[in-house]
Order: sequence, then C-alpha cells, then structure tokens
Amino acid sequence: MAIATDRGLIIAGAGVALLFAATLLAYRTPAPQGPSVSPTVFSAARAQAILKELVGNDVPHPIGSAANSSVRELIVKRLAALGYTTELQTGLVCNDFGACGTPVNIIATYGGDVTGKDAVLLAAHYDSVPAGPGASDDGAGVANLLEIARILSVMPARRHPIVLLVTDGEEAGLLGAQLFTREHRLAGRVWAAVNMEARGVSGPSVMFETGSANAWLMHLYATAIMRPVSNSLCYVVYKMLPNNTDFTVFKAAGYQGFNFAFIGDVAYYHTPLDNWANASAGTIQHQGDNALSAVLALANSTDLHPAAQDSVFFDLFGRAVVVWPIAFVLPAALVALMLLLAEAVLLSRSGQLNGRQAAYGAIGALVNLLVGGVLSLGVLALLRILGRSPPMSAPPWIAHPLAMHIGFSALALASAGAVAAWFARRAGFWGFWFGANLLVALLSVVSAVAVPGASYLLLLAAWAAGLAALLPCLYLARGRIPTPGAANFAALAPGLILFAVLLPLLLLLYPALGALAWPICTVTLCLTAGFLLPMLADATRMTRQVVALLGAGVTLAGICITLLLPMYSPNWPQRVNIEYWVDADSGQAHWWTQAASRRLPHAMAGVVKFDPLSRARFTGSPSQGFFADAPALKLAAPEIEISATSGASPVTAHFELRVRSARGASTAFLVFPASARVQDVVVATPSGPLRAKLHTLGSGDTALLLADIPSAGLKFGIDAAAAPMTVRVFDQSTGLPEELPQGKALQQARPQNATSSQDGDVTVVQRTVRLDPAAGR
Repeated sequence: MAIATDRGLIIAGAGVALLFAATLLAYRTPAPQGPSVSPTVFSAARAQAILKELVGNDVPHPIGSAANSSVRELIVKRLAALGYTTELQTGLVCNDFGACGTPVNIIATYGGDVTGKDAVLLAAHYDSVPAGPGASDDGAGVANLLEIARILSVMPARRHPIVLLVTDGEEAGLLGAQLFTREHRLAGRVWAAVNMEARGVSGPSVMFETGSANAWLMHLYATAIMRPVSNSLCYVVYKMLPNNTDFTVFKAAGYQGFNFAFIGDVAYYHTPLDNWANASAGTIQHQGDNALSAVLALANSTDLHPAAQDSVFFDLFGRAVVVWPIAFVLPAALVALMLLLAEAVLLSRSGQLNGRQAAYGAIGALVNLLVGGVLSLGVLALLRILGRSPPMSAPPWIAHPLAMHIGFSALALASAGAVAAWFARRAGFWGFWFGANLLVALLSVVSAVAVPGASYLLLLAAWAAGLAALLPCLYLARGRIPTPGAANFAALAPGLILFAVLLPLLLLLYPALGALAWPICTVTLCLTAGFLLPMLADATRMTRQVVALLGAGVTLAGICITLLLPMYSPNWPQRVNIEYWVDADSGQAHWWTQAASRRLPHAMAGVVKFDPLSRARFTGSPSQGFFADAPALKLAAPEIEISATSGASPVTAHFELRVRSARGASTAFLVFPASARVQDVVVATPSGPLRAKLHTLGSGDTALLLADIPSAGLKFGIDAAAAPMTVRVFDQSTGLPEELPQGKALQQARPQNATSSQDGDVTVVQRTVRLDPAAGR
C-alpha cells in the first residue's frame, strides 16, 4: 500500500494548495464601484471623495479638539444638503472604566420625526486618536454612512425608520454611544443597530458580533449579504482582544443588529499612517455594501421581537452562510463520536484494527498535537530572545512575518513526520486513522460544551471523518478489504474539510493576535496534519524522514530569514512615543520614551542620556519606558479645589472636588491610593447624578480619566477612607513644548521605521494633593 499512500500524500498536498488558492481568491475585497454607477448602488469612489474632504489634511481630530469641530461641521453640512434633519447632542458622560468626557454626537433623520419604537440605527464614530487622522478608524465608516445616507434619500420608504448616529468620543471610551443610549429621546425608539468600525486599513469587512437574537439575525444576514465574511468563532476571538466598540454599548442597551470591521494592515491602526492615502477602496466598498444591505434588511423586517437565541454559523468561501441552532451542536458531536466508535468496532471485527494499534494511534495523535505546541512555543521564545518578536506587552506584529507564517506552519509537518516515524510500526494505517479521528471527535464534544461558537470547526471534521469512513466500512461489510483509494479517502476527507474551514480564520488570526497567532496556527495545523498520519504510517521510512526534515528545514529557514530582516520598517513601524513630564511639587522634569520593542532606538539614545532600564510611566502604571533628565519649564500645574463634609460613617469622608487645567491641557487623570478605597465618583449632570466606576491599576490604586477637560473644570464627589490621603493629579496636552530644542531633536531622531501612536507625543504636568477631612482641605 506504500505506492498508493505516497500517491495519497501527493493528493493531500495538491488539495491543500488548491484550497489555499481558492480561499485567497474568495476573500479578496470586491472591485470598488466608480462615481457614475446607479444612485441606488454604493460607490467606494463617492465614499472616498467624502473621506478626502473629511480627513484629507491628515490632521488628527480627537474629542474636544478644534479639528474635531471642523470635521463635525463638514458632516452636518453634507447631511443637511441631502435633506436630513440633524441634531447635535452633547453632555457629560462616563464609562465603566473610569473615563469621562463631553462628546458631541450627530443624529440625523429623514422624512419627519421618529415616533414608534421600531427605528434602525446606522452608526460610525468621527473622532480619531490624538496620534493619527483616523481615515479608516473610523473616517471610512463616516464616509460610508454619508454615502448610504445619500442612497437612502433616493430609495423608496422602508417599513421602519432609519436613524443615523455619528458618535464622538469613541476612542476616549465609547463616550458618545454611552451618551446617546443614556439620554437621547430616540434611544428608546431604536430596536436594532448596524455599526461600522475598523482595526486596520484594509481587508474584507467581517461581521464579528451580533445582538442577542443571534439565530434570527444570522438567518437575516445570510439572505441579505452578497459577500458574507463571518463565523461564530470571530466573536470568540474578539472577546479575547482588549477592544470594545460602540456596538458594545448598543448591545448593552438591548439593541439587536450587526457589527462590521476590517483588520488588514493593522500596523497603521492608531498611528499617523491611518491616513486617506492608505485607506483601501476595496475595503470601503465591501464595508459599505455590507452595511447598506444589513440596515435595509433590518429596516424592512417584519419581526421586531426576535427570540434571544444563539447559533453557530460560518460562511462558505464568502458566498453563502451556514447557520444551525446552538442546541444542535452537542447532540451532533455525540452522534459523530458514536459513529466513529461503531466504525472502529467494525474495523476491529474484520481484523483491520486491534486494541494495541488503536491505543498507539490515539497516543500518537495526541503526541503530535503536544509536540507541535511545544515546538511552536519554543520557536516563539527563541525569536523573542533574539529580538525578532515583540515582547508580550507590546503590539505583537513585525514588519516581515511571511517567513514565520510559513515556518510555524511547517512545524506541523515536522511534528507529523516525527510522530509517524515513532509510532508507525505500532499504530499502522487504521490505528492512526482511529487516533486522529477520536481526538477530533472528543475535542468536538468538549468544544460543544465549553465554546459552542467555535464548535463548528471540529464538528464538521468529525462528521466528515464518520461519513468518509463509511466507504471502507462498506467494503468490510461485504467481506472485502478496502482498496487503497477508499482508505486514503477516509483519511484525507476530514483533514481537507478541517483545513478548508480553518484557513479563513488562520488568515485573520495574525492581524488579530500578532505573534501569538503563530503557535495557535501550528497547533491547529497539527490537528489537521493528524489526518496525514495514516498515510505516513504506510509510507516508506524515507518518506517519513523527508516529511519531518522538510518541515524542520523550512522552519529553520524561516527563523534565519527573520533574523536577517529588520523587525520594523517604514511601512510597518515600531510605535515610539515621547513624553515631557514636569513635577510641579519638586520643580524637576524628565523625558519618558516608550518603545514597543522595549529597546530605545540608538539615534534617540544619542540625543539625551536615558536610563538603561525601562520603568513605569508613573507608580502603578502598566506602561514601561525609558527616563532621562530634562530641562524644567515653569508650566502651570493642574488646579484642584477641595471641600470635605463628614460622611455617614465615622470611618469615611465625602469630598467635593473640582479639577481644571490652568494651562488648557486637553486631558487629565487622577490617581487615588488603594488605602482610600475610592471605587467610583459622582458627577452632577443636567439629567441627574452620574456615578462612574474607576479603573483599578495593578498597584491597587484607582484612576479617573477626564478625556476632555471643560475650561471651567469638572466637579465631582468621592467617598474615601477618613484617614488623610494623597491624590496624584496629572494634566496632559498633545505635543512637546516648542521652547525645548531637545524635544524637537528627539522627534527628529525617531527613525523612519518608528512612529507615534495612540495619544502620540505629549506633555504632562503632575502634582500631589493631600486630602484631610479634619482640615476640610
């Protein structure tokens, strides 16, 4: 059977190559539509023209900035020109993570007021991070919303009204969405929402989150979307990421709906490179098509009260969606397991499989998975030691990952070849067949219980294994030995099915998780390569050695190539922020520079003398960076007015505080000591008292962030332990002081393969304030 099995390995390789090519073709973004297409068709060209008007100057526009106001005016002007009634909503709001701000939302309606409780919300946010212009995050979403607004204005009326919401302060903590759902009169009239987001600048538009009526929504999605890209595992992965979107707030408010985003070229995310020139026209087209189709499907729905029910779903090469109830998963997994065991009994009775072979096959399949996992973690650790993979706490992407994409994938071949060499004589073809399929079937049952959203991957493979093995079992039932072709089919079919459903996820995994995706990729491919073990068992010893050595050699080559290439490049830069800090208490100042690689660029180290070891940005902060002495400027310290009254308990005190920035800084934050047990603050707003939970730092201290400080300051109250406590107060402004040549020199020394990100380069002034209930101040 060696010749047939070698032929099976060749067929397996051809099948993998064909599936890989088909997947790449299937998940390409569509060709962008030009400006002259029908008025009822979404046009990426028209959306790009809007995007250029909004952010073509590449100026960041965070909440509270003058640029933010300018972008808002442009949006309102365009909506008004289309005949929409627009309204600006503003107010103080806080989230559940200790961040407060005063966003200005844009709400637009068409054709009269919304009176019922059946409106559909189409949302995007117009603010950017301070470091970048936010062309894709989320300027593209706003441009798409305006293009969709134009289309809706020329289309027939829908069954349900559509409300357009352009939120502010999303980057500061979903503040605009919080304000809308908490205070706006239309919030209670919305039953579903479609949100457009981004975590990159390119790639297909992925629908990665739904409302609670998941099963109903996915059937609607399947019929409405022409090029669907979605699966229930996406949401499982999304929940692992330190990200939320406005849809998180909408979902908490009870809205049904869909959340769309794209994650290609994630290195540009929240940096100056997220500009108009780097926004992908194909991605804009796909996101716009999806959002338009989704909002129309919801607006024409006849069911406004779908049942809260989960489902398992996945798309088929971006052309169709398979949906089944989540309650179906566990019974289906158990039936697949029983089918496999029944087939194993038939193989045993016919003399093709004995207990010893089955045991060694199961051990071999498990060892294959463990070996792949250990090898992949070892290679990742080696890359980090050699400085070619970012540290755990840094953005986890590198400039040239292709060599390691291939290298970590090849580890699955190396593991399968080695395991086949160790266990082939004891397990044989059918022993390995049983072991590989038993592992998948058992994992299918486990995932059906523990992570139902991810269960479809293994469930499909388990059923493919059981159905494909019916062919050799049919031979055995007739008293005949299965042909090599039938046996190879039983081994190959589930492996190729598993690879086909895994591959779209693996292509998205690196943009989502970075280097952590590599060992996950290796382990999942080891699971797939387990289906090659039966054919490797019947192959020649040389074939097994070639497979193992080929996999190991490709991985080694990938490591060598990665060592020769720089970890960052101008097109995929390291994130390096420069900060100037003044301690108003001591009158001293320092530079603090944060480098994603935890290694300060040499050119910057030559400008000022930085400490060799990184330290926390401030006590309790998780951010690490390099310190250097700096000339001290006399910058006005943040002001805090304090009054205290006796609390209800003799061991607590109530303080009323007002914080403002005397120098007009845009942001402030306060840190309360852990011993004070300050867990929340109460802010007075026109709609009533607002209680905001504080963010707890690793040290146990709690922090309050003011995303945009009102010129008159912010008043709030706290309850704290009665003992005197010291509060740290910071205010932060964008940019470095122009009167310091060192700051400009540091910025100029930042290499071409580095860029600022998130808040960018900032100036911070800090002071401490003692709160003493006995003194009243």
